[in-house]
Amino acid sequence: MASEGLQDEDRGRAEPGKTGYDGARAVLRFNHELLARVRTELNLTQEAAAAAVGVDVRTYRRYESGAVNEAAEGFVVRNASRRRLLGAMCRELGIAERELVVAGRPMVQEAAPAGWRPGHAHTLPRARHFVGREEALALLRERSRGVVAVVAIGGAGKTALVERFVAGLGEGPLAGGLFVWSFYDDTRVEAFFAAATRYFTGGAEVPAGGRPQALQEALASGPPHVLVLDGLEVLQGSGLDGSTYGRIGDGALRRLLMSAARGLGAARVVVTTRFEPTDLQAWDGAGLTTLRLGGLSPAEGSTLLERWGLTAGASLGPLVERVGGHALSVAMLGSYAGTFLDGDGERAQAIALEPAARDDVQARRLLAVLAAYARALAPEERDLVARLALFPAGADVELLARLAAAGGAVAGALAGLDAAKIGPILARLERLGLVARAAPRRYTAHPFVAEYFRSLLAAPPAAIHEVEREHLIARLDVHRPGPHADERLDTYEALLLHTLRAGRTGDAASIYFRSLGGFSHLGLQLGAMSRGARIVREFAEGGDPARMTTQLEAGRRARLVYDWGLYAGALGDLAQASRCYRIHGTWMREAGNLEGLTTSLRALAYTERLAGALSEALQLCEAAAEVAIRVEAPGDAARALALKARVLHDLGRVEAADACFAEARALGDRPFARRSFWAAEHALGLGRVAAARAEIEANLAGLHELGWAGHRAHAETILGALALAGDEPDPDRASDHLMHARTWTTATGEVEVVLRCHALEAQICLAERRFADAERALRSGLVLAETCGFGLFAVDFNNLALTRALAVGSGVKETAAQALSAAQARPSYAWGLAEALHLAGVAALETGTEARAWLAQAATLRAALQHPQLAATQAALARAGG
Repeated sequence: MASEGLQDEDRGRAEPGKTGYDGARAVLRFNHELLARVRTELNLTQEAAAAAVGVDVRTYRRYESGAVNEAAEGFVVRNASRRRLLGAMCRELGIAERELVVAGRPMVQEAAPAGWRPGHAHTLPRARHFVGREEALALLRERSRGVVAVVAIGGAGKTALVERFVAGLGEGPLAGGLFVWSFYDDTRVEAFFAAATRYFTGGAEVPAGGRPQALQEALASGPPHVLVLDGLEVLQGSGLDGSTYGRIGDGALRRLLMSAARGLGAARVVVTTRFEPTDLQAWDGAGLTTLRLGGLSPAEGSTLLERWGLTAGASLGPLVERVGGHALSVAMLGSYAGTFLDGDGERAQAIALEPAARDDVQARRLLAVLAAYARALAPEERDLVARLALFPAGADVELLARLAAAGGAVAGALAGLDAAKIGPILARLERLGLVARAAPRRYTAHPFVAEYFRSLLAAPPAAIHEVEREHLIARLDVHRPGPHADERLDTYEALLLHTLRAGRTGDAASIYFRSLGGFSHLGLQLGAMSRGARIVREFAEGGDPARMTTQLEAGRRARLVYDWGLYAGALGDLAQASRCYRIHGTWMREAGNLEGLTTSLRALAYTERLAGALSEALQLCEAAAEVAIRVEAPGDAARALALKARVLHDLGRVEAADACFAEARALGDRPFARRSFWAAEHALGLGRVAAARAEIEANLAGLHELGWAGHRAHAETILGALALAGDEPDPDRASDHLMHARTWTTATGEVEVVLRCHALEAQICLAERRFADAERALRSGLVLAETCGFGLFAVDFNNLALTRALAVGSGVKETAAQALSAAQARPSYAWGLAEALHLAGVAALETGTEARAWLAQAATLRAALQHPQLAATQAALARAGG
């Protein structure tokens, strides 16, 4: 037999201590270059070669591309299917085994660079004069790990403190990376992940969906990396308008910071924010260090005023105390008095600091200082700051010049000024501390400063945004549907925001639904989930889905909030998704739109099932089906019944699930997409492998034709599980399906499919006895499932971890206790509980403890489930004396 000379699984690795001539551990390598050359010489296509050796073409391509060679272990024959395939290749293509499987060396990771240069995606504004804060700086300089949160009210000097810390690190080379991002300058989380991942991975181009994981891995790689995130409050809930105080709205960013608090090697993440990072409170005092920044002391404040040009004297201390040591207020006082009052502290004392415009004492005092300052500025200076204040992320000189060229109220005192004249004015305002330079030709104003100067605008803000809207329209054909390139998407998004702020709410909605294609294009085909969620949020007052703008007709408001739920669910924010669907359902019920109601009920049921709330999911499915039948909508009824059948399967009511799937088909429905997936998963659970495979394969062409790449990825994960089912598992074919599924997750990061991929990867690794790789996949999957609240996946990952522990023979008792605890916390998930009881019983047999009770429960439950592995439980129970 051609493959007899190959080593089996137990002999396929070098013996302990055995190395190559240079000390590297000996491994085997599949000679894929030879395979490709021989196929070409035989004038065979890849399809013909695959048919000759008896595999599908995708599996064959994994061999010819070298994908079967693993980085650390090379090529190992782990199972009978791989042995047979190698024999067929040797026999059919006339290649000697010793030429096809050759000696090699493990791939090693390239050595880290000798030093790191800082990466500044944004330049943090530098305080012209900086005093005090020595204790805070000392804390930031400590070689701590985890997250350091600098928390204080606006204007307290958070950014100035962190900028001084960053500047103190120098320009390198540094022992670890230093990357700085400001959410004040750019709120796009996906842009942050793109830039940070590129920096910490040494310039690697990682697809969008894979960036959060790649960034975590890079941060955990060993060096003492520092990641600085300024202005986190922009993405946090304020506790008002129904939001959760301190909660980070973006799921990927929230998971990154939670992972950093748990520990990512020697890495530190430094954030500035006005709100406590409540997502991280579980690690307070351990992985989270909170630095609460107070006001400047009278001595520090006096020094700061002196540096702004005030005359030293005893009168400065009381002046500092009058503004509560608030750093920005002290700086504005100093800048104003130093510039316009000849540095006379006594005259500065005459400024009235107690207007009643605001509840916040610090804000009231600062506004009084700014009012005095504004009166002293030249008209063009005042109007320039007022217009800059309309752009929270800043504006470039060219944009401000376009406003000046518009004339009339839009231009104000800037009329007649071009970019060459506006630049020097901005430079003077920067010296005064009223604006900050965010880029060579781009400026921004502190939020407190911006808030006051916006109140001085004589022109309607909408008219100013209209100018920028017209500029963007000139760059785009707004009726061209479905833009793809990121740069073009950025331009469409900017156009939408300026259109919205110009008061053209209906036109902005049209850009979303028509030009961007709504969720059906932006989410379902492009996978731009973060962008979609950010855009629809702009239509809601205070970012609250219940307060969607009333300037749109009811149907459009409902579509926006429903799409918001779809984006949130894809991003792993199940709570937000459920809230959006409940709001949508309420609006549909009030409008008497029962077809819309059944859609929202079904989407809510799907989300609650993912969270593990199976009883509620079942009730929602029944309600959705009832409404659909009442309005004679058989398609909607079939969808609701198919989902109900899937939930019944989870609950262990397999006969009821069979009947429910049959009822859905009786309505004339041909199962497609998720309806078909649920039926296949039900069949797979019962061991009906051929039926499950037929169900999925009948869908693939239609999914491809529609461009539903996310659904196709879900299908690939089921096909991967099917490849591992039965008496002869085929990990190669399963790996091929996993690779195709990950083309979607690496592009989008859709959490449910990411979890499915982690689970499939772990199962493949277990089948191939790659236990270290299995552990990594399981750990990543479990952390993601627990962080996002995907309850059923959490149970499954714990069970897979116990399967691995039993195979390795290490950590069995602790892993068994964790798996049982997770499954018993969700007893309605019958399949997860049955698996946990069986595995815990087997673990008890291995450790010599009482196993009979668990195995007896598992046997009873598996019998009710018609579980294909019931015999294994019964055999284990017999061993336990049951």
